[in-house]
Amino acid sequence: MMYFVLLVILFAFAIMVKLLIDYKEVRTDVPIRRVDVPEENGERQRPMPHIDMETTRKLESEMTEEEKMNSYKTRGLFLRTLKNIGCQYEKEEEGDRIFFAYQGENFFVEVSDDRFYITVYDTHWGQVELYDIDEFTRLRKAINTANLNCATMVVYTIDDVAKTVDVHCKSTFPFLYQIPDLENYLRGELNDFFRAHQLVGQEMTKLREKEETVES
Repeated sequence: MMYFVLLVILFAFAIMVKLLIDYKEVRTDVPIRRVDVPEENGERQRPMPHIDMETTRKLESEMTEEEKMNSYKTRGLFLRTLKNIGCQYEKEEEGDRIFFAYQGENFFVEVSDDRFYITVYDTHWGQVELYDIDEFTRLRKAINTANLNCATMVVYTIDDVAKTVDVHCKSTFPFLYQIPDLENYLRGELNDFFRAHQLVGQEMTKLREKEETVES
């Protein structure tokens, strides 16, 4: 028991350090952009509404005992946390996937009561033409840079039908009720996806500028 408590404390401390590092490293003066897609009128800069504690207590008081027990399981805990940070969601009819929107971006998550961790995906958020060799090369280099500097994994896939290279992100992280301040913890993990977007966009811009300087 003591070992488990110590493990939870160390994990919580590591999360706090990670959030502090991410807060210091992310530049707030650079807009987040999709790869080769115009900005969407600053959608991601708007804070999402937050349900206050009074509303949360009211919702809890209306829950049945079974609902309260389920709210501490991974899936119920995640859905409850989504509500608390103001996210709308839809559940897959069959399967563990939950689709939700956060800061103007569409995500889906694989979450099951059998596990104490979840995997969040943000797919097709960027794209370049398959036969644009220069952009494809820049994208691959930018993804490598992002993966070295960001906790969220960035990958690309090739669509042979549409002749495009599509960019995706995923992140797997623990999710259990012992984690302090779950709402801000989840916000921090989701914000890291936008940091990955930002790093890829910034790196591609740098590579273009560097190539233009060499050519001139």
